[in-house]
Amino acid sequence: MRYLDPKNDLTFRKIFGQHPLLLKSFLNAILPLPVPIKDLEYLPADLVPEVPLLKYSIVDVCCIDDNGRQFIVEMQML
Repeated sequence: MRYLDPKNDLTFRKIFGQHPLLLKSFLNAILPLPVPIKDLEYLPADLVPEVPLLKYSIVDVCCIDDNGRQFIVEMQML
């Protein structure tokens, strides 16, 4: 039996993209945040780096904590 790697962007989106409450719980459990995440929004926008040699990245999730602060969560392997 083969398993999908959750560090792969497509697999991560398949696991957590359809279950926002699961993702919010996961992020609150692993991130050392002083205030828990209240809400999150999946962002479809692709970000092309200003320097061509840098990695092309996809912004995954915009989070809002209980204090109203916004921050981006993105899967990074390197």
